[in-house]
Amino acid sequence: MSSSPRRREMLAWANWSINLASSSINEFIRMGEQPEDYVKRLAAAKSKALDKIPHKDFVIAADTIVVLGELILGKPNNEAHAFQILSELRGKPHKVITAIAVRQGEQEEPKIDICRTEVKMREYSDEEIIRYIESGDPMDKAGAYAIQNHCFQPAVNFCGCIASVMGLPLCHLERTLRQFSHYQKTNWPQICKANLKYDCEISERVLAGENIG
Repeated sequence: MSSSPRRREMLAWANWSINLASSSINEFIRMGEQPEDYVKRLAAAKSKALDKIPHKDFVIAADTIVVLGELILGKPNNEAHAFQILSELRGKPHKVITAIAVRQGEQEEPKIDICRTEVKMREYSDEEIIRYIESGDPMDKAGAYAIQNHCFQPAVNFCGCIASVMGLPLCHLERTLRQFSHYQKTNWPQICKANLKYDCEISERVLAGENIG
């Protein structure tokens, strides 16, 4: 599983046995590479970074990016970069795209799924940005923000999957895992609702295989 503490926390909601592993892949953007191709490539590369996986175990990798217009925004390099990113996002709509890649045992090629969510940011002030950066929360997050941060509350609205904006679209993960014969179904919509206190409008359609979110 990804080394992201937030993703591990989300998976732990289902009481799964999880081992974290980090990958040192190069996250450069190739010339002319489209955002969805980029994020899927990174998730796939992360999933392939581990070997000697027990036959019935799953490797789950994910990557999240923020896309403002044609610009791909990853994690900030430093505090000044975080300020720049949050200033650019202020008051504007953008896309959050998360790709997941899942493989079982020594399977070479992962199964990949992707989730897209539209997010509209509020008109926060420069002073609010500075206080938020001082908290340290933006520094390890794509787009330099956490939508669930109750102090900063960066977003005024979103359309799609809030779990994906947090780093892991759980219903997309569930429908991907259901493609493996040894996987036992998990009621992620109910688990997600219980933990996020949010009534998702797309979960049933995602699990039914619709290309939404």
